Amino acid sequence: MAMAELSEEEWRAKVVQHKAAVEELLKARKSKEALAEALRDPPYGAPEEVKTQGAKTVLYALSAFREAEIREAAEKLDEEKQNTLMKYLYKFWSQSLPSRTNAQLFVWHAALVEKAGTGSIVRVLYDCNRP
Repeated sequence: MAMAELSEEEWRAKVVQHKAAVEELLKARKSKEALAEALRDPPYGAPEEVKTQGAKTVLYALSAFREAEIREAAEKLDEEKQNTLMKYLYKFWSQSLPSRTNAQLFVWHAALVEKAGTGSIVRVLYDCNRP
């Protein structure tokens, strides 16, 4: 079954599984793996509520990194996950998050642009699939 063909209940279950996996990886102090898991199979075709839950999981994984670790973590992501993370960054900036959180997101943005180039920004702006 294609990801876009999942029912709302299947999307919800998938997001709950991702969250649990991310939490377990973070408890084991595997932040890079937790971020990769949070970015795996974004809920593009899901209802907005499910997308919001998925975004919260990504934000939770991002918050586990110290600023000094962000560049290396961004470099370890493959191109697909880099683009997905860039989409989430823009989604987060459309919300009213605390300034401290936004500052950390800008560090992630700079690391992604350094690694993936400005093309990653263009791909976000022109891609119809939003997490």
